[in-house]
Amino acid sequence: METNRGTGDTKTPSLMVSHGKKGVEKHLIYNISEKWFRILDTATLRHKKVLGSIYGWLVLVDPRNDDCCLFNPISEDLIMLPKLDSSDTYNQCILTKPPTDADCYILFNGLEQSFCRIGDEEYVTRTLEQQEEDDLNDLLAIVSFEGKIYGFMGPDMFVTIHFVEKTMEFRQIPMVNPWVISNLSNSCLWLIESAQPCGNELFMIQNINHFLYSNERLDFKVFRVDTKQMNCVEVENMGDRTIFVSDNGAGYCCPSIGTKPNSIYYTNENDRNLHIFNLEDRSTSSILVSRAIGANMSMTSWVQHNIFHN
Repeated sequence: METNRGTGDTKTPSLMVSHGKKGVEKHLIYNISEKWFRILDTATLRHKKVLGSIYGWLVLVDPRNDDCCLFNPISEDLIMLPKLDSSDTYNQCILTKPPTDADCYILFNGLEQSFCRIGDEEYVTRTLEQQEEDDLNDLLAIVSFEGKIYGFMGPDMFVTIHFVEKTMEFRQIPMVNPWVISNLSNSCLWLIESAQPCGNELFMIQNINHFLYSNERLDFKVFRVDTKQMNCVEVENMGDRTIFVSDNGAGYCCPSIGTKPNSIYYTNENDRNLHIFNLEDRSTSSILVSRAIGANMSMTSWVQHNIFHN
């Protein structure tokens, strides 16, 4: 089974947690709305890093040997991908369409960028050396939105990404009003689609760490990106919507069902808690996901709510 959407889902995502001695031996899934967790004893998941889910497929990489695949937990179908060199340095991934469709591309983003068409035998990689040569900023966030791939290269460069034969082209989009995202040196960024009855919206989420080597003081900013008018404005109130982000995979923005509205749910690698940032009063609260995780929450990613059987 494939879901109809990518990450622009209207239902609350689930939190997938990978943990163990090396961080990826064991997995569990936590349902935020209904407050339950389930240990996942699936051989395909063992020793795999999860880079989120798209169209009902989990993106899995094996840090031990750089094996890479797409896994559908409901049908148990598996699509093998080329080996992804230095797979542990990637933390974002998008598909341009369901992977069973013709002409589907997959793009990994991290220190470098690698892409291929499903069925290809190897990736095309934009290496660190090439990034220095093309004199462009780092690719900080990516998203597939309304048939196009968008990226943010900061501090004020918004681009569309195009696969042209064996190259990746970045075409800068001129903005209506000049704008700059500050504090990029100590920030994480996500581009997130929010599905709405009247049309989808695109948001950029910025996580600002005021102490570089600690998670004790995190702040968030939310920006609405208008891809038609090419304008970007800060949003102080998300209304009855909740945002979900983690270090790996895509973020989500959904109606607040069983979650706190106008808030951002996030995790960090230093503990096993799920943290909730209130955009109105800038306060943070925490909840314990599961004592089964052990001392630390090693790796997390948000996945579609129905990615596994109930």
